[in-house]
Amino acid sequence: MLEDYLLKHHVKDLEGILNAAENHLCYSIYVNFVSLFEADAENAQKILRNPRHYLPLCNEAAIKAQEQLYKPDNEQIVKTRVYIRITAVPIKMDVGKIGELVSTSGIVVRMSQPTVMKMQKRFICRKCEHINLAKVEWEKQSFRNIKQCQSCRSQKLTASTSLDQEDCSDYQEIKIRDQCKTDTRSYYSVGLEVVLLDDLVDKCKPGDNIDISGIIIRKWGKLKVGQRAEATTFLMANSISIRRKMSEATFSTTQIKDTFTAYWEHYEDNVLSGRDNILASICPQLYGMYIAKLALAVVMCGGVAKTNETGTRIRGEPHLLLVGDPGTGKSQLLRVASRLTTRSVFTTGVGSTAAGLTAAAIRDSDGWHLEAGALVLADGGVCCVDEFTTMSSHDRTSVHEAMEQQTISIAKAGMVSTLNSRCSVIAAINPDGGCFTGDEWKTCLGNPLLSRFDLILLLKDTRNPEWDKLASSHILKAACEDEENNSYSETFMGPLNLTSLWSEETLCEYFTHVRTLKPMLTKEAQKILSATYLHHRSDPQRRPERTTVRLLDSLIRLAEGHAKLMYRTKVEVIDAIIAAELIGTTLVNSDAGCQFPIDPIVTYHLKGIFIFITIHKIDKDTLALFIRY
Repeated sequence: MLEDYLLKHHVKDLEGILNAAENHLCYSIYVNFVSLFEADAENAQKILRNPRHYLPLCNEAAIKAQEQLYKPDNEQIVKTRVYIRITAVPIKMDVGKIGELVSTSGIVVRMSQPTVMKMQKRFICRKCEHINLAKVEWEKQSFRNIKQCQSCRSQKLTASTSLDQEDCSDYQEIKIRDQCKTDTRSYYSVGLEVVLLDDLVDKCKPGDNIDISGIIIRKWGKLKVGQRAEATTFLMANSISIRRKMSEATFSTTQIKDTFTAYWEHYEDNVLSGRDNILASICPQLYGMYIAKLALAVVMCGGVAKTNETGTRIRGEPHLLLVGDPGTGKSQLLRVASRLTTRSVFTTGVGSTAAGLTAAAIRDSDGWHLEAGALVLADGGVCCVDEFTTMSSHDRTSVHEAMEQQTISIAKAGMVSTLNSRCSVIAAINPDGGCFTGDEWKTCLGNPLLSRFDLILLLKDTRNPEWDKLASSHILKAACEDEENNSYSETFMGPLNLTSLWSEETLCEYFTHVRTLKPMLTKEAQKILSATYLHHRSDPQRRPERTTVRLLDSLIRLAEGHAKLMYRTKVEVIDAIIAAELIGTTLVNSDAGCQFPIDPIVTYHLKGIFIFITIHKIDKDTLALFIRY
């Protein structure tokens, strides 16, 4: 089995195993099923239909292939613990395909502690001293019963008390959940138990999005008189590969990229109109509120993560906090953000705890397991938390590390681990007292937590009669229109329909695509951001927890996010100005948002930054760009 194929296509892998110094370790050779099928279709079909019989033969073929390449002069050692790992298996996971080789994908939500499991027992015949091997039967969770010697047929067998290294394997259990898409809404299906052996142990951790191939095995419980026999299925893993984050992967087809390029070429003379059309497509049932939608779009696009000289990672994912009166559309914006992001988790403060947000240690009959929380499952995407203040203060402090360092350190039940939480947090709360009583706003959130949010927007219900009339007519118009004629259901399909609103599917494609961009800061943009930071630091009226050194990092992330939204690879002056506009915007009235700029506070802050630029005598070219924009 596969000996000739390995010698033809995997010579480098075999030589690397021969040259390795450690003889006791496990080694793997990853074989692509498509390439194997093209070279040897008969053996490929055998492995697919009966892997429990043919995969051990493939492992023996790998040992024989090593023996043919073996060169004693080079101090090579033939390794006996070599496993063939099959990737790109075409058959998808199905409970009915018991005993076949299948593939599936999902997010790791639970992981047990690694242990050592005895895989076979040795029975010595007292008559001929032949060693009989009894391998574990996974269906019964016990060893095969050997009644007579396989050599002399004698029944005088004695169990060996010695324990050889070849009889044991590293063992670990994980649980994955399949992430599916239905009507642009993400959900997680029922979990699947997966067993990892040997070098697959500790290859993944909670929150990782993995592709896995393995054998479906049905495990039967203990039979009891008068009770129905119960059986569960699990996957015996053969190979595991961790998917990269969506923001790091090469995305989509050339056709979709050409469509987005054509869109921005159409708005080449007025790029802000093209951006406003995208913003109008976000949650169109909310009338106006362009600043809130702009902030939401910039946060979903995200910044660029960086690594400094010491190896410390600087996060590129901005965080957004919406503080508003009841009925100002906070929950709707959060729902839309969770639908428009490929990987997202939506939760509420009422049903969330510190363990539910970070990670939990769970004990069952098999021991302790580490189960991932919402921030870990949202790694590479967005975590939306509604009614954030309904959580206890102790539970809220658990997200400090996750929001700034983008990691979650766990030390529970003897399990010490660090999980990734590289996601943007979008939270919504009501002010103290339930609604605003004046221009001042207070919350029960502590200053350390408030300083971690890049943007805090206040949504205030001003009870403006003119605005109420416009909003009511907008809602009634949308309710009366038929679905076929609804202007908000028009789908952006390409260059022929460039001015209509985009559908949620197209918006999701666009935000996923622009997250792969990594725009670079220009010198002019750096000067604007620096002047903005210095202006706010010298402003005595700005809240102290919102004027820390993190303010400059927030400005950079927001400018990069706006450049991504504008489909650019450079952060220009206009992006820096929009970042300054968002940072300077504290109060967003519910009756504001029809046109840009939408708030007098924005104009006030931009005037202050302009005066600051002129005082510090920044070069005329940058000043001219600022005035032009």
